[in-house]
Amino acid sequence: MNKILICGATSFVAQGFSSLLQGSGYEVDTFSRGKQGTVCGNYSEIDKNNALAPQYDVVVNFAVLKDASTEDNINYAKALVQMCKEKGVKKLIHFSSIMVYNYLLTRVDENTNIEPSNRTWKDGYGKIKIAVDEYLLSVRDSLPFEVVLTRPGYVLADNRPCPFIKQLPFRVSIIKGNKRSRQPIVKREEIHQALIKIIETEHNDKVYHFFPNNGMTKYRYAKETVGGMVLIMPKWLFKGLPLLLCKIGIMPKALYSRFEGMYIESDFSSKLTEEKLDIKFS
Repeated sequence: MNKILICGATSFVAQGFSSLLQGSGYEVDTFSRGKQGTVCGNYSEIDKNNALAPQYDVVVNFAVLKDASTEDNINYAKALVQMCKEKGVKKLIHFSSIMVYNYLLTRVDENTNIEPSNRTWKDGYGKIKIAVDEYLLSVRDSLPFEVVLTRPGYVLADNRPCPFIKQLPFRVSIIKGNKRSRQPIVKREEIHQALIKIIETEHNDKVYHFFPNNGMTKYRYAKETVGGMVLIMPKWLFKGLPLLLCKIGIMPKALYSRFEGMYIESDFSSKLTEEKLDIKFS
C-alpha cells in the first residue's frame, strides 16, 4: 500500500503527516480546496476530479466542511466513497471525533454506539461528525474496501492551548468543569504514528480511539501541566441553571449542549486500540 491520498492535509491535525509518510517510503498526494494541495478542487465533487491519480491504495480523510451544512458534509462523504470505489482504494481511514458519543454515557470504548443524529442536541461540528459517521457506518459492509473510523480526543501540538484551562495571574487557573469532568487529550505526533500503524495493519478494527487510556480528568490534567491553584466551575450553576433555562424554552438545546459538554464524566477507554495497534498513547 504505497500510494496514499490525504484529504484535508492543510488542517491542524494533518500538518506534517504527508512529510512523515514520504519519509517512510510512501507516495503521497494531497487534496484541498485551496492551492496548497497536490490536487485542488471541490470536495463534494472529488469523485469527478480528473487531476487525481488513476489509483490509490489508501485514503486518509481529515477534511470536514466546517462552513457548510450537515447535508453538504454527507454529500462529500458520498463523493469520497464513490471516488474510493473508482480508484481501487483498499482502505479509507476517516478522522472522526469522540464528540459523536452521548455526553451522558458512563463508559465509552471502541464498541460504544454513537449518538443518533436525529436525537442529538449538538449542532455544528459535533452534529456533522455524527452524521458523517452514521453514513459511513450504514454503507461500510457493502463496500469493496476497508473503512476505519478514528476518534481522537482534543489534539495538542506546538503552542495550541488546552481548550478547558484558562490561566489567570499568580499561578491560578480555572477549568471548564469540575473535579470529575473529563476531556481526553492526545498529541498530534502520536496520532500520526497511530495512522501509520493502521495503514500497515491488515484487517483493522472498525473503530480506533486516539487518547491515553489513563482515566484523566480535567482537574488532574490542569494540576499536572499548569500547577498552582486550580479553580472549578460548579456543576449546579454552569450545567444545572442552563438546563433549567433550556427546559423552560429560554435557552436553545444546541447552546445548552455546550454547557453539558463541560461536565462529561464518561470513562473513556482506548484499551482495544492500544492492544490492536501495539501502541501506547501518553
